[in-house]
Amino acid sequence: MACASFTLALLGGCSAPSQPVLKATDLQKRLSSRASATATLQSLCRTPIHVQNITVGHPPTPSAIILNTLSVQSPEAVRVRHVALLCGQTPFSDAWNWYIPERLTPQMNDTLEHTQTPFGRAVRETHFTRHTISSTILTQNTNYILENRALLRREADDAPIALVIEDYKEATLHAGQ
Repeated sequence: MACASFTLALLGGCSAPSQPVLKATDLQKRLSSRASATATLQSLCRTPIHVQNITVGHPPTPSAIILNTLSVQSPEAVRVRHVALLCGQTPFSDAWNWYIPERLTPQMNDTLEHTQTPFGRAVRETHFTRHTISSTILTQNTNYILENRALLRREADDAPIALVIEDYKEATLHAGQ
């Protein structure tokens, strides 16, 4: 009987993951199953996903880690695009896209510079592949529930075209309900 009480006491400290964590895990799996996060978010939204530029003023200089990950030497070879991806007026995520314009077509660069087109949609003709660097469910009291970091590579030659850092908001968990 003492063993049973001890076992129950130990199990009493265990609990099932919370509903938000389960939903975040499901979102994490959905995002990892496709090359394009935009395409995954679009499957959750009845209207076209669009971006809102966040970067104001002079963009930050890419770190040595970013340059190394993208296989470039010069910070001038990299551009950054910091945007919110929205479903209607609801922000689903914030995304930092550190990308190499030289590895994209002029049309892709023009689209990224002058439109509200999401990165994945703008560069889809590269037939990029996504290589997850990290994916973390955030359980602390933050505005975000999931952070993904990934390297996007051009299919034709496997050259890195972008390093993306994506922070997903809780509203994403309630999409389509």
